Amino acid sequence: MVSEQEMIVVIETGSSSVSGAAGYKRPDGTLEVVAYASEPSGEFIKNGVVRNIDRTAQCLTNIINMLEGAMKNVTIDKVYVGLGGYTLHSIHSKVERGFDEETRVTAEMVESMFSDNEERIVSDKTVIEVIPQEYHVDSLVTSEPVGYNCRHIVGEYLNLMARFSTMDNLVAALDMAKLEKTDTLVTPVRLAEAILTPTERSLGCTLVDIGAGSTTVSVYKGGQLRFLSVVPLGDSLITSDLITLGIGDDEAERIKRTIGLTPADSSEPTYRTESGSEISRKDIGLAIRARMQEILANAANQVKQSGYTDDKLSSGYIFTGGALDIPGARKYISGYSDFARVRFAEVGANISWKASECPSTAKQIALTALIAAGDENCVTITREMPKEIDYTDPNLEPGTLFTPEGEDAQTERDRREAERKAEQAKKRAEAEEEKRRQKEAQKAARPKRKSLITRIKEMRDNLTDLINDND
Repeated sequence: MVSEQEMIVVIETGSSSVSGAAGYKRPDGTLEVVAYASEPSGEFIKNGVVRNIDRTAQCLTNIINMLEGAMKNVTIDKVYVGLGGYTLHSIHSKVERGFDEETRVTAEMVESMFSDNEERIVSDKTVIEVIPQEYHVDSLVTSEPVGYNCRHIVGEYLNLMARFSTMDNLVAALDMAKLEKTDTLVTPVRLAEAILTPTERSLGCTLVDIGAGSTTVSVYKGGQLRFLSVVPLGDSLITSDLITLGIGDDEAERIKRTIGLTPADSSEPTYRTESGSEISRKDIGLAIRARMQEILANAANQVKQSGYTDDKLSSGYIFTGGALDIPGARKYISGYSDFARVRFAEVGANISWKASECPSTAKQIALTALIAAGDENCVTITREMPKEIDYTDPNLEPGTLFTPEGEDAQTERDRREAERKAEQAKKRAEAEEEKRRQKEAQKAARPKRKSLITRIKEMRDNLTDLINDND
């Protein structure tokens, strides 16, 4: 039975599969996953980018149906979608304000600078999320400028960007799947929140997520994300390399997941394929190691391009992603010469996975990171489960057919049940009203921002109007 706590439902669109999960956060800080579903993404989603809107919408509908079926007594009203993939990258920008005389920096001034930065759109790209870096208040550098007097202030921001077409296709697929109230979360940022410790983010580290179609590199320093880049290289290329050796698709994937990077057995110098041909195990090992080396070399190069050398990132490299499931991958990564210090992400001790199906470690980490970032209930309880009666309770009173006043006992029970439900409904309404007031107060205290989905739809409508006017 689903509790009345807020339940978060998330969808992650990956190159190999589309996955969904539902769970809720307990008051003690633990996170419980109660439903999980997954479908292969095939060719309609490539490197995290929606290519075929119709097939993606059908896949999303299937995922929602499976999640609702697993929970039985809920209807999913909306979902959070994790955004990653090849088109995601970061761009630094600055916003300045100058004054003729000493001026006190106010919260409204900082909000105005933040909004000016967020509204900037570069070419065919749109801002997905903005992460403030520092503010230069005259000669002072601070992350909290409100209250200082100055004549010149510069705000530095890290903008996480994606192609407009990428977001447009995602919005269209969500619309077709009738998921109108969906918001979007940047998966690499949510992963970092779940995986990295405050010390690692402060001293400096690199989070590397090696997925099926791409590898995401995120650099942290001083507690903030400083650089993000997605390299179009993933472990699916290892499968492609094995196919070039004359191995079938399914068998190549199986070899990657069973033999992988483990040392070759000298007693069996060749591998006999399902078609009957023999391939040198040495060639198989070389192909897998060469591609993994290329992925790691590109990740290390992205760190160099970020401007943060390894001596500035004393917490080293933290790895996650499906590629870690390849046999021998962790040992190979640990021994890679460019990585002086390596840690591998694991599922947090606060995670309770109670769904009937349990995916890979990397998938659990990604989905629970998205659930942890959600803050709005996504489901409606459609029916109340029967109340279980404890017949061993010594205080249990036997039923009677009539009350002392002669009223039918069942009628009295129905009346009391109706009163109880009415009282519960009243309490829930009061609680919802209180939550609404709190959220309105929180919104009033921060910049007024439209949801990402709303902004994308408005931009799409504006472009349509502009084209019509030109015609």
